[in-house]
Amino acid sequence: MTKTNRGRLAKVLQKPAMLAVIVVLMAILAPGMFLSSTNIASILMAVCIYGLMVCGTIFPLLNGGIDLSIGSIGALAGSVCVLVTMRFDYTAGATVLGIFCGLLVGVLCGLFNGFISYRFAVPAFIVTLASKNIIYGVAQNITGKNTILCLNSGLMNWIGTGKIMGVNFTILFFVLIVILTYLLLNHTKFGRYTYAVGGNPVSARFNGIKTEMVGVSAYVISGFTAALTGIVLSCFNRQAVATQCSSYDGDVLVALVVGGVSLAGGEGSILGALFGILLMGILNNAMVLLGVNSIYQDLLKGVIVIIAVSVDMYAKNKGNGLDRHFLRRRKCAPSHS
Repeated sequence: MTKTNRGRLAKVLQKPAMLAVIVVLMAILAPGMFLSSTNIASILMAVCIYGLMVCGTIFPLLNGGIDLSIGSIGALAGSVCVLVTMRFDYTAGATVLGIFCGLLVGVLCGLFNGFISYRFAVPAFIVTLASKNIIYGVAQNITGKNTILCLNSGLMNWIGTGKIMGVNFTILFFVLIVILTYLLLNHTKFGRYTYAVGGNPVSARFNGIKTEMVGVSAYVISGFTAALTGIVLSCFNRQAVATQCSSYDGDVLVALVVGGVSLAGGEGSILGALFGILLMGILNNAMVLLGVNSIYQDLLKGVIVIIAVSVDMYAKNKGNGLDRHFLRRRKCAPSHS
């Protein structure tokens, strides 16, 4: 095997190897608990629920933007779904209407974020941070800052806990969304345009790509999947809470970055993001099993994330010939000016 092939193989196996090390370590530290069927099912459910959000949030990042409002959109959409279902007497039709209204809320929020960001050239960080607070305020207002139970809707209960051929509906639904995201990014013009805009928006514009339309569409997709996540979570818990997705913003963005999605845009894939989703799901579960104090959970998570990203970036740079010796030679090279 040539050196080049060994390098490619090492790059392919790098992320699975990291996951394997963590799994083995947890199996040793929490014997009989971590690898139990109940715990694995719990990890899969958690991964699938916020993984739905990852599938949409990847689009603004690939465009060179960011969406900090996904948690609030999920909370509002879930609350709207529950309230509409209750308002029309918990029937299946009421639940379908509630789901439609919740998804519509997500699309409108995403449209707002994208329109303000691209039409008025406001940094996406500022727009989505501000809309996050606005949307949370609306969610708290319509729920009265209370937990609203919705226990009488059979359809909601099935969406949250139902199974098809023994497999939970949420897991199958997540797999479907991942496949659709992969196809959209890799086998459509919109996917190619998304990478082009994120890689070089000026060049993309000169090549006839409507960068504003692509960018706004990315936020609409992000808002849609955020709403979808909030609705699935509300169906699973059978309740509406204005803060139910409050911690998802950070975990989703970290999962994407750890999975190789560049914050500068134009680089990353949904398959890489799957690694980040699994890593975050396992880490969150591991810290609960090991009884890590909540004070230290974010600290440990941050350290592990930095290590994972550093290893990944080192491997990429080394594969491109940009190792530290090369960088040192470049730095020490005499100037010809």
